[in-house]
Amino acid sequence: MSRLQRKLMPVAAGLITGAGTQRWRHRLAEWRRRLRGRPHEATFYFRIDDPYSWLLAQVLPRFAEHFGVRVTPRVMLYLDRSMYPEPDMLRELAPRDAAALAGLHDLSFPADWRIPDRETALAATRCLLKHEHDERFWSLAHALSDALWRGDQEALQRLVKDHGQQPEDQAQLALEARRDQFLKDGHYLTGTLHYGGEWYWSLERLDHLARRLETLGQGGGPWPLDYGRAKQALLPGAPAAPADDGEARPELEMFFSFRSPYSYIALPRAYALADHYGLTLRLRPVLPMVMRGLSVPRAKRFYILTDAAREARLHEVPFGRACDPLGKGVERCMALWPFAEKEGRLREWLLHAGEGIWSQGVDAASDAGLRKLVTAAGMNWNRARRWLDDDQWQGDAEANREAMVAAGSWGVPSFRFNDRLVWGQDRFALIEQTLQSGH
Repeated sequence: MSRLQRKLMPVAAGLITGAGTQRWRHRLAEWRRRLRGRPHEATFYFRIDDPYSWLLAQVLPRFAEHFGVRVTPRVMLYLDRSMYPEPDMLRELAPRDAAALAGLHDLSFPADWRIPDRETALAATRCLLKHEHDERFWSLAHALSDALWRGDQEALQRLVKDHGQQPEDQAQLALEARRDQFLKDGHYLTGTLHYGGEWYWSLERLDHLARRLETLGQGGGPWPLDYGRAKQALLPGAPAAPADDGEARPELEMFFSFRSPYSYIALPRAYALADHYGLTLRLRPVLPMVMRGLSVPRAKRFYILTDAAREARLHEVPFGRACDPLGKGVERCMALWPFAEKEGRLREWLLHAGEGIWSQGVDAASDAGLRKLVTAAGMNWNRARRWLDDDQWQGDAEANREAMVAAGSWGVPSFRFNDRLVWGQDRFALIEQTLQSGH
């Protein structure tokens, strides 16, 4: 990337992610809706072997009724594997995560879940395709999902027999076409709503759509079910941090990347959580997925950037004028990690480096940019720059990556406490539940 491109990058990112741009997009979508005389409409991309789809499907009928939105389900099954760097690991992690979220939000998901096989999922999907446009879809989707994730073949066969299926050849063609169109439309994750030109993935993004609809005068009052609280730290009534009695503090691990906007957004809450509970927050840096040989396609990068902007505004974290540190920028920030630890300024280094990269357009790949970040963190540049040729960080980063994968995750931010892994910046309530239970 040329120097000019790097200078222009923060300007472009700021325009894409800015609150003003979002408001303009929302107003334009609403103007088009009214011009066409259309009701408030959303499309729900449902995949029966995706646990997040099932959780959201349980909530959407109430959400649609509350806000007066017509939700049209669009049944999926096949996905572009290039969007999922470790699909086998995701198949193991997602149901565990969904079971925990179901417990948090009073939704259904079997504790003794079983990963569905593709043939059974296809049979259930063909049944749903037949009823995609009738009022039985929601109850049928719930019943089929329940049977599928419990591994109840008898119940599945009974449901399919009672409700019928779309012919297999038609279903295969439709599902393949939908997979391809989904990417062209700009997204890749099922369990997702599309409303007025914007994507809302999973329960944890319903709060954004709810506020958007409330702004338009829909709902007659606030949406009463706050699924977004899974993103918050410090549950009501949480105990204060224990007194410092000289004993070693329990350790909360956070796998972190300088190139991950979600890592940056999560970091202040991670420190707040650790401070509140008297924990040692052990930050474990890893290289970005692209620098580890995993692909992040353009459609995915664009969604992550715009979604991270929404989440940053929610948590009042500065964000927008981003300068991608991929490559040299990441390496130089990683090289200064041991120096910041030695100086006792690691927290300051991570917070200021993150804000500089993701909010102020600072180019960490340049000496001028890196010096600005170092100085903001309260460290001496002349001493810091001597560490840039030290490759100690490479071995540490690889050891952290191996530990993260062994724990069951491939992406950041991931958190581990007492051998329980939680993935994502929107899972702080689950982390806190683990802290409060002690296991």
